Amino acid sequence: GHWELLQGVNPIWQEIRRTIEKAIPYHPNVLIEGETGTGKEVIARTIHNLSGRKGEFVPINCGAIPAELLESELFGYEEGAFTGAKKGGNLGKFAWADEGTIFLDEIGEMPLSMQVSLLRFLQDKTIIPVGSNTPRKLDVQIIAATNRNLEEEIAKGNFRSDLYYRLNVVNIYLPPLRERKDDLPWLINLLLKELKEQYDHKVQITEEADELLKKYHWPGNVRELRNVLERGFIHSDGGWIASRDLPQFITANISQSAEKPSNLRESPENKEKKMILEALEVCQGNISATARKLGISRVTLYKKIHNFGIQR
Repeated sequence: GHWELLQGVNPIWQEIRRTIEKAIPYHPNVLIEGETGTGKEVIARTIHNLSGRKGEFVPINCGAIPAELLESELFGYEEGAFTGAKKGGNLGKFAWADEGTIFLDEIGEMPLSMQVSLLRFLQDKTIIPVGSNTPRKLDVQIIAATNRNLEEEIAKGNFRSDLYYRLNVVNIYLPPLRERKDDLPWLINLLLKELKEQYDHKVQITEEADELLKKYHWPGNVRELRNVLERGFIHSDGGWIASRDLPQFITANISQSAEKPSNLRESPENKEKKMILEALEVCQGNISATARKLGISRVTLYKKIHNFGIQR
């Protein structure tokens, strides 16, 4: 059932399950904290599914909508409210979620002006669409998520403390994968099952490849693990993911640390290769983004990839 996604072995899961069980009957505001890729939306969807709410689960990435459009996107607008407004107006995401759940992802990126509007909504559960004078009462549960330290953002003046206290009624913290490596066997199993359903094909992993995954530090967390397994499956023979099907940054990482005595000075070439591999990994193989991150042109990056024999 819905609890399956929260059946990890790390003790943190017991705590998370207990928190959710206690919160569900009351539909309170929830704040989920954790690094990018740790599975915050999975937790939010699970809470929604278990809550028995009749309406939709509506995810909104607060960092992806331009500040000037945020209010009309969330609260809707009347026809003719502004230049470019759609004929017939727009209901807005909050109204879509009536009797359901709004998931505000990356809440730390929400502009201050919008934070005021959200705070007002949390106080009276009422929206007024842009260009309208008619308030509309809604029944929605708010779940917010952030990869930022909101207390630091408050200290910097980027986030309102009153909004923080309104949202942080129930707090769930998802530790990064490197701090809960004991979850890896369960997660790998879960993700292989997902891939099997997605591709309608048996997906398995060799012991050697499995060992490599357990040694890696997973800066991109569960999202990166899923990406690596999916790529591995696509490269594999007959659905058996072997170590040769894993990306080089995982296999190189291990062999380097295994073979290299720590007292040997690292050559500049090696350092540069490592930097490129790490940047490629963070940018998920996107060449433009990697070149930007490294501060070099795409052409230069292609040359270096070729010279270092980096496989992508």
